[in-house]
Amino acid sequence: MSPLDVRVVALVAELERDWKRVRLQSERAQSVDPRQGGPEAAYVALALDHAYQGFEQILLRLERGLGLPERSGASWQRALLTDAAMALPNVRPAVLPAPAEREWEHLLGFRHFLRHAYGTDLDPIRLARNADRLERAVAATDPVLQELLEALATE
Repeated sequence: MSPLDVRVVALVAELERDWKRVRLQSERAQSVDPRQGGPEAAYVALALDHAYQGFEQILLRLERGLGLPERSGASWQRALLTDAAMALPNVRPAVLPAPAEREWEHLLGFRHFLRHAYGTDLDPIRLARNADRLERAVAATDPVLQELLEALATE
């Protein structure tokens, strides 16, 4: 096995592990009703945050693995999503299906809010909507990501 083969095998394993964690966080976000109270709302909020963080890690890990330039600038996180929805000819197919891009964008916005809105009460209705968004985003992204992982594993 060549050094390149070893790197690809390691990349696929890391991406699979990260995606498993994203799916787990999506299940956690759906497992309680944030309208039941503060602890439940906090649980859903953290699951949403961790799920988006894991998804972002997948996109970054994939870019690094493909030798793409490191992201920078004020809107790098949004650009990461936009770029993931587009195929890069001779590099990789689109990683993010068009229907899921908007869902992930909302989750990025929520994560930004959560990390900067100290002392603000969490809105349980919005949390429930975002948990539903996450569920849809994961469902739409899963087949595309699985196809990419399979393609990487067979190269």
